[in-house]
Amino acid sequence: AKLLENIVENYCEAYCDGTCNDDKTCDDEDRNFIATNAYQLKFNDGELEIQWNYPPLKGCNITPITQEKYGKLKVLIVTESLRDCRGADYLSQLGVETVNRFELHLDVFKAFERRVHYMDGPQSLSFYFLVTVLFHEIRNYIKVSMNNLQEIIINGVPESQAIEIDEDIFRMKPNLKSIAFGGFNIYNLRNDIFSPLDSLEKLEFSKVRIDNFSFFKPLQKSLQQLVLDIPQEVDLQHFTTFPQLKLIKVRNYIPCDNLSALLCTPTECKFDKGINGIACPDVCDCQYNYNFMELEINCSSRGLTQIPPLPILVIGDTKLIFQNNSLSNLPNYSSVGYSTLRRLDVARNLLRNLSIRHLPKKLDYLDISFNDVKQINSEVVEFIRKVSIFKQTGNQWLVYCNDDPMLKLFRDLKKSMRMKAKKLRPILRHLSPQSPEGFLKFLGQHFLRLGSTRRGYFMINEDKLVRSMLLKVEDLDKQKYIRESMEWLHRSLPSVNEEYETFYHYQMGGVCPYKCECCQYRHEPIIKVECRNKFMYNFPDIKLENTTAYLELDLANNYISKITYEKLPKNFSYLDLSNNNLETLDNRIVELLQKFKDSAQIKLAGNPWKCHCEYRSLLSFLRDQDPKEYTRILNRCNISQNDCPDSCVCCLDKSTGPSFIVDCTGEGLQKIPEISHNVGYLDLRNNNISELKPTESILLANRTQAFPLKLFMSGNPWSCTCRDVDYLNAMKSMSSSIADFTEMTCISGEKLLSIEEEDICPSGLPYYLALAATLTAVLVITNLLVCFRQPLLIWLYEHDLFLSLAARMELDQSKRYDAFLAFTHKDEDLVEEFVERLEKGTPSFRLCFYLRDWLAGECIPDCITRSVRDSRRIIILMTANFLKSTWGRLEFRLALHATSQDRCKRLIVVVYPDVTSFDDLDSELRSYMVFNTYLERSQPNFWNKLIYSMPHVK
Repeated sequence: AKLLENIVENYCEAYCDGTCNDDKTCDDEDRNFIATNAYQLKFNDGELEIQWNYPPLKGCNITPITQEKYGKLKVLIVTESLRDCRGADYLSQLGVETVNRFELHLDVFKAFERRVHYMDGPQSLSFYFLVTVLFHEIRNYIKVSMNNLQEIIINGVPESQAIEIDEDIFRMKPNLKSIAFGGFNIYNLRNDIFSPLDSLEKLEFSKVRIDNFSFFKPLQKSLQQLVLDIPQEVDLQHFTTFPQLKLIKVRNYIPCDNLSALLCTPTECKFDKGINGIACPDVCDCQYNYNFMELEINCSSRGLTQIPPLPILVIGDTKLIFQNNSLSNLPNYSSVGYSTLRRLDVARNLLRNLSIRHLPKKLDYLDISFNDVKQINSEVVEFIRKVSIFKQTGNQWLVYCNDDPMLKLFRDLKKSMRMKAKKLRPILRHLSPQSPEGFLKFLGQHFLRLGSTRRGYFMINEDKLVRSMLLKVEDLDKQKYIRESMEWLHRSLPSVNEEYETFYHYQMGGVCPYKCECCQYRHEPIIKVECRNKFMYNFPDIKLENTTAYLELDLANNYISKITYEKLPKNFSYLDLSNNNLETLDNRIVELLQKFKDSAQIKLAGNPWKCHCEYRSLLSFLRDQDPKEYTRILNRCNISQNDCPDSCVCCLDKSTGPSFIVDCTGEGLQKIPEISHNVGYLDLRNNNISELKPTESILLANRTQAFPLKLFMSGNPWSCTCRDVDYLNAMKSMSSSIADFTEMTCISGEKLLSIEEEDICPSGLPYYLALAATLTAVLVITNLLVCFRQPLLIWLYEHDLFLSLAARMELDQSKRYDAFLAFTHKDEDLVEEFVERLEKGTPSFRLCFYLRDWLAGECIPDCITRSVRDSRRIIILMTANFLKSTWGRLEFRLALHATSQDRCKRLIVVVYPDVTSFDDLDSELRSYMVFNTYLERSQPNFWNKLIYSMPHVK
């Protein structure tokens, strides 16, 4: 059944059959609080309270609260109702299938039904009288309860007078297994009252007075537990003939040697040995806890290396505490007494692995804290998921990122908050002084209502807890307050709650952060910490100790507003901080990001970054790494991208008023960037600007005169030679706009302010001598270039230098192939090296040759003509075989005719060493070889020359 989340919409329309009036009123504006003229409904997190204004004379007619099938409630409370309506009656009316607990509050007693089904009724029924017990008040309630009933508890007030129980009160209740009476005197207990109860296993009388014990006889075959917390002395001889009796608890008794049942008093239970004949191990301490129905065997700190044989109880569970020993392996689950364990504590031992064969099948509590277990298989994971309490702190887990079972297990374990029940309130009181204002009080309201206590432990699911608290507030600031306060709670709990679970990761050498998932890539030295979409407000504590592994940290889509340099890991391959509340980053953090920008993927988009100039380093990083994010920042600060040069950073500063700063500091600029008239502050300090060109001087001078402009230009290597006189004078003329003009220095170190023309231009003679020397050098270099032009061009083209000089313009860019390879079929083995060097090398070319690119069955002359036409070059592989081949000479002739009218040389002839003469060629082809250059395959730099002869793709 699915837990109901709220009352159905348009409830009042159904209640009023369409239209409400004075006789039938209804208000459903708040779906969690419905007010009608007859009753009120209050709904909260699966709990429903019904309060009658005017209880109906008969029945309990209520409009259904849901249209869903198999709906479920946690709690249903009814006040001011008639006595003839039970939990099942209300469920049928409400359209709900089951409820965990039904409460009926009347002026005489309170009734509690548990595990109620609308057809089968409750499994448990309890009555708590508020006044003197009047059995006739509940007689009919019990009789009409359906036959699914398994437990009845009746408690009265201590001063109740003696009462009489109807002899047929338990008839038609064949499934009853437990009955408890408490707080009154019973004087008519007879055999016929209990004779219908063939299946009754437990009978309890607490704080009552009984006149005789003969009524037990009908229960001789079924009774397993008997509690007689009565002032009279009980003779145990009465119960030696009860073969199924396993436990009897009495206050005062007369001993009996033949009693096989476990005997308990209010202070202790007398355990001797198990049904397997094994007593408590000599090296251990044993104590039976009646409240938990559990035998605790404590073997801690005994230096043991293995678990000894254990007793098997006649009734109840067994808990083994085996802490702080030297156990390296658990025994096989079939070992004597071990297989019946319900609770196993092997913390602080030497365990390295867990196997399903070594875990008792009925285990409900498992503590393996502070061992050396690193991995568990899927079978063990599924086993642990069924264990109510699993403790693992102190193990260094090795979780791989594709191990979904372990990831899901740890994800669910982190959602479970646990503490010892008796320490719950002391823990909250201890945290109170440091708590966010009002948080613990608000938390406590939901904590106690949603949590559950099991065997001394209080447990609650954090997801349900947070969801319940958030439903109570609509204000976003208050929701933020709740989530931030929960982070504070998790930071504080480890110091005050010994049950707080932390998850250590083997490769991290530390704790996996709260709310995050940590795992290791199986085949890479990378640790992944996944914290995306976790409503996190604080940067997590992540420690990478003694590891060379890189970190993948995903913190996207959270609410983190601050990161400190100390907390940021220093060795990451992936960092996603996008879509948080970050406004800036410390300069040391930016330096770290700069260090990893080429080796790591860094995402910072979607944060409300500030554009103040004090955060210039961050803005510069975003400009280079994420231009789109940088543009969004400028737009948010009303700075147009057109006003901000690409090589500079634009930002706001209080000293500039409404204007903005164009900060080009330290960007390695060699000239002044273009700026718009909107720029009022330009910082060019610490660049590589050595001079102002005439056009720059004029534009800058005009700009400073037309619009206010404040310049900073110191820290540049200014050239202060005679040829720089014009720009130096221009700089002096606009020095009033250069804020640091007095700090500007020449490359020689001399202040620019003190430079005079006569100091740098004393005479023209040195200038003319230098000019003559320069012309002489130019002539010499020109002659050298003419003599060695071809080798030099090939070298420049090969090394991608001065391509404007070395490269040639191609006129046939549209052709399909870069080169047609002509050869005879006897030389097919020569083709491979041309494909390897020309198609797969750098630069790469597209070749055409008949082995690959001609279709079978086509006319060979047509194929040759088309290949020559579609190629920008024709390469002839001239070997001795080629000269003897008719088709080879035909290809040569067609290529020669096709290229004879071209403006560029398209025909490339490669002559192999086995060609000693061209006498075999006809006169036309022989003439071409005599009067034109060709490439010799045997030359050392053959490939360089060939590539230079190919089309210039660079």
